[in-house]
Amino acid sequence: MARRSSRVAALRGVHILLVCDDAERCELFAQALKYAGALITTCASPDEANAVMERLRVNVLVVELRTAHDRARFIAAVRALPSERGGHVPALALTGSHDDGEALRAAGFQVHLTMPVRAVELCAAVAALAREPAAWPRL
Repeated sequence: MARRSSRVAALRGVHILLVCDDAERCELFAQALKYAGALITTCASPDEANAVMERLRVNVLVVELRTAHDRARFIAAVRALPSERGGHVPALALTGSHDDGEALRAAGFQVHLTMPVRAVELCAAVAALAREPAAWPRL
């Protein structure tokens, strides 16, 4: 029982923007992160996520978009924002290929996970990003 509690505490108070263009996967990822204690805001497209970034300040981005173009366009828009509006928010990309890692890091993602991904791996990666100073800026 203590083991479950330590996992749940890892994401308590962390606000995640989950950008995913596959409704079924989005629900699975959101449930795993919620179970670990995170607050989740979901978006189905980069445009919707950009609009959310205008209104909300999140601690971590989790992005699972099918096309490399959409991922690159979204992270470029985020990185163009000033720090106080989320321009340096830590970001994780989920893709179907191991080969994407270097390009994703160069584009502005800190972490890349290849699907399928286990819930415990996803939560651990998000928890690591949430410990970065950029996840909790002084406003």
